[in-house]
Amino acid sequence: MKTIFISILLLLSCSSFGQTSIKKSNISSGGGSQTNASTTVIYTIGEIAVQENTNGNIHLSEGFIGPDIITVLGIESYTELQDISVYPNPVNDLLNIQLPENKNYEIHLFDLSGKELLFLQNDENKQQLNLSDLPSSVYVLLVIDRKNNQSKMIKIQKL
Repeated sequence: MKTIFISILLLLSCSSFGQTSIKKSNISSGGGSQTNASTTVIYTIGEIAVQENTNGNIHLSEGFIGPDIITVLGIESYTELQDISVYPNPVNDLLNIQLPENKNYEIHLFDLSGKELLFLQNDENKQQLNLSDLPSSVYVLLVIDRKNNQSKMIKIQKL
């Protein structure tokens, strides 16, 4: 009873604050999300799940909410970049990236905490990244075509 009372009191007190938009980001080796009415649940393998409940202008979130790389880089309105080939994945040492003929790409590599490990501006449609110095983990490769407002995020597993 005491817990319910505190929860209701907390929710009511939050209604006096302005509406805050919470950007959610999930970088993991597996999982997904499900939305039903005003609730979105993001579930992952090996990480804490994130849930947000919305009722009017009240937003209640629980769990870890990581940095939103897409918003930080200013590409949230970009469409998905097509015709990218990344191999082998999982990778031991050398990661090959085949890009469409554009010659105007940014290539970013992030670890699971959102820290940028690599940034390249690429003017060729083929690129090879040497990942041999990185520990075994899951990484995020982000390719951005600013000329055509397109981007693609790919999960990379380093063995």
